[in-house]
Amino acid sequence: MKFAIRDDDTNFFTNPEDLEKIYSRIWNICPISLTVVPFIASMKSPAIPEKYWQGDRIFSIGENKKLVEFLKSKISENKISILMHGYSHKNYENGYEFEVGENLYEKVRKGKKYLQELFEVEIKTFVPPHNSLSKEGMKAVIANKLNILGSFSFRLSQRPFQLKNIFYFLKRKNFQGKNKTFFYPFVMCFTDHSELDCCSLIPSTSLEDLIEKFDLARRYNGDFCLTTHYWEVSNLQTLDTFRRFWEYVNKFNNISHLSVNKIFERFELKSESCFN
Repeated sequence: MKFAIRDDDTNFFTNPEDLEKIYSRIWNICPISLTVVPFIASMKSPAIPEKYWQGDRIFSIGENKKLVEFLKSKISENKISILMHGYSHKNYENGYEFEVGENLYEKVRKGKKYLQELFEVEIKTFVPPHNSLSKEGMKAVIANKLNILGSFSFRLSQRPFQLKNIFYFLKRKNFQGKNKTFFYPFVMCFTDHSELDCCSLIPSTSLEDLIEKFDLARRYNGDFCLTTHYWEVSNLQTLDTFRRFWEYVNKFNNISHLSVNKIFERFELKSESCFN
């Protein structure tokens, strides 16, 4: 079984100490798939100090030299990998960035190029802000040769008419109905990209729910990606759930702790069949 941890919202305002505090005892075992916002916009968000909630400023992560050097050092130690988390993470009155935004292809292209040059890594995976991705948003991401990681429903109306889309739609429905769950613990690999669902850890998430989904993935030798936010794990209840779940995961010796990019990579290298 493959296991990954995804942490969202690293941006210009992120303090390295916040990441270190949560993951210092974990990323030696399981590299953290860190989703990075290239150009965070001023908005009301727990990931941004309140005094920057108003206005229309954009803050490039590269301007935070301390954070960039910290992340580069962790990349070199294989403790984190960098994923792209939207462009500016801007919220609109009628929806979220990759749900209703404009010029999405160009934003993905620019953000990907910026992160690759800044961190000197290849950006392979895209995580839509708020797990919201329209048909146009999906086209923009795929056209920029990125895999997709998220927690959104699989809708045929969101996708072009392809036999593989129908195949995965039916396969997911069959698995979900058989196991009475919305969770699907397998990579779906298409001709031009791969996708994987995640299990969210937020303050309302119970330990029992995480364990139930993890055990389901383990029973089928599947893929499990836990997703959370560093600013949210500071909540004591969430932190306790996170630590207890991590202890549970490590009771088993047949778990491969990988970055999300590595989970996708095994399909890119054709070492495993896509058809689980």
